Amino acid sequence: MRIRDLGYSPGVLPTGPKNSILDIDGLHISQVTVPTATDLQPGSTATKGVTVISPRPPKDFYQPCRAGTFCFNGNGEFTGARQIADWGFTNTPVAFTNSLSLGSVFDATWDWVLKKHKEFGWDFDATGRHYGTPVVGETCDWIINADVSATRVDKTDIKRCFDTLKCKEDGAEIQEGQKGGGSGMTCHMFTGGTGTSSRVVDSGSGDGKSYTVAALIQSNYGIRPHLTVGGIPVGKILKGEADLPTDKSKDGSIIVLVVTDAPLTTNQLDRMARHVTVGLSMVGSYGVGRNSSGDIFVALSTAPHGPEVCEDAKKRVIETYSTENVRNESIERFFYGCAEAVEEAILNSMVASADGAVGMDGTKIEGLPLDQVKELLDRHLVKV
Repeated sequence: MRIRDLGYSPGVLPTGPKNSILDIDGLHISQVTVPTATDLQPGSTATKGVTVISPRPPKDFYQPCRAGTFCFNGNGEFTGARQIADWGFTNTPVAFTNSLSLGSVFDATWDWVLKKHKEFGWDFDATGRHYGTPVVGETCDWIINADVSATRVDKTDIKRCFDTLKCKEDGAEIQEGQKGGGSGMTCHMFTGGTGTSSRVVDSGSGDGKSYTVAALIQSNYGIRPHLTVGGIPVGKILKGEADLPTDKSKDGSIIVLVVTDAPLTTNQLDRMARHVTVGLSMVGSYGVGRNSSGDIFVALSTAPHGPEVCEDAKKRVIETYSTENVRNESIERFFYGCAEAVEEAILNSMVASADGAVGMDGTKIEGLPLDQVKELLDRHLVKV
């Protein structure tokens, strides 16, 4: 079930056919979800996991994707962000996981990349010239996974995730909520985790040409009174006024990957990454950007991109390439698409995890009460 099944359709732009990041042609994805420990106490549903995204088909993963980033609050990590800021592109898969698994997933990404290089028959020089820092983001799952030492995902499970990358033509589907990297995450003090959505941006030229903007999020932030759905203060109505939490464990984080097939420039992708915050504000403007949160976003384009390595590096000849670029004055619809997709993806992460979770220490985390939310939407939402 997703937020649209409750009667709320965020924004005004149409979605892609799957309303997910899989609407980006060529994109591959995989998720692995496992119990957090083999000796969980009876009744615990605690899980951990990883999500891996290859923006281009695995055989072409090394071909650069222009990219941009934005850090709204920095108590978290998204590796590879400095390369993106300096070079303006990324050329590795992107992965989401929990905080303690960041290093393990980073290592596994390198293992997969180097294995691919060997399959390509590349020598040491070719590997070096196609260097790319793995892009791995994390959020902290310690409310559900209270035994912190048990939260690291095993390297065999991470390898399995890389080995099972699929695209929509292969039958790939994205599991939302407590799945993949979103396992063990909470959102507005309900269960949260993985969510996705997409928007179609018509070129307006009358030739039928359109582009797609899609978001994949890992929600792990916010308190209940701040939850807003369709402009309705759902969190306040469900729970009543509540004091702000005083402990940092409830500050949480959110990481977001926005992907488009439009030929946006690096500075335009930086701007689109900043517009993730507009989508966040629609779900609860005070839920993010807290002092101890890690709200870090990456935006990238899968549009054709020229080679960044020279044909013959030893000659030291200055070489160029040409690409299409979206004109700056026509970019606004991509910002709308980004914000709408992010808002819907966050809500989808909560709806999909409505069964709730029982933590490693027996703590019960409620899921979003779907019947009550639907009743509130039916009563208060302005239908247009």
